[in-house]
Amino acid sequence: MNSRRATFFTAVTSAGFSVSLVLAGCGAQPGTPAAASDLAVSGTAERTAILTLRSASTAAPSAAATSAVPVSAAPSAKHVSPALKTFTFPDGHISFAYPEAWTVRTVLPPAGLAGVEAIVADASGNDLLTLANGVNAGCTGRPVSRKVFDQAAVPGMAAPNGTEPSFGFVAESYGKGDAYFMGLTDPRSLKEGEGVSSWCNLVPTANGGLFTRVHFNDPGFPNKGAAKAWMATDQYAQLKPLLLSLNYA
Repeated sequence: MNSRRATFFTAVTSAGFSVSLVLAGCGAQPGTPAAASDLAVSGTAERTAILTLRSASTAAPSAAATSAVPVSAAPSAKHVSPALKTFTFPDGHISFAYPEAWTVRTVLPPAGLAGVEAIVADASGNDLLTLANGVNAGCTGRPVSRKVFDQAAVPGMAAPNGTEPSFGFVAESYGKGDAYFMGLTDPRSLKEGEGVSSWCNLVPTANGGLFTRVHFNDPGFPNKGAAKAWMATDQYAQLKPLLLSLNYA
């Protein structure tokens, strides 16, 4: 699959960071057509290879998507809780638990961008999730139609202003098909219906902000039914607890 650019819009200084995040949404994400991008970074940051989440009914990838990683969306009869390890970012503040068979590697953003990225891969080496800690940008967005598949509070990541971020898995429509998002967000990005502000996957923290992004192909799923079916898989059952385990100390 063609690699995508996940970008931020540099909207505020650190002092005004939390206000920017809770009031605005983020646009181009995995599953969003490049032409629809609302975001810009102070220098765009090339992100990791994007994971394909496919059901049995999904058509074979096109020639432009041959590097994507096919993942079965067949539901598991019983989820087995894996043994866990803990990853802590180098500054010692944000940590999360992840299956011991998975790996986490850290990379520095391109020159001039703040923060450290942690990229989570499964036992086969497929990149599933990117988390960027200490970023100093805000979000901008557009009106969309949103369907929320799942959400839950993440109390370990309470923001300095008292806002408690949420885990969410959603689909958004804006006239060019559906885009799928999964990660942490302000609860305002989990409002359903027409004309809501687009997804923002940045949450404010005492050391800047945290960006979270589960990697989806473009499109992430053939339809919303396939997205709901993916929620019954082991992969979803492991990614969601990882995100819920995020903690700021």
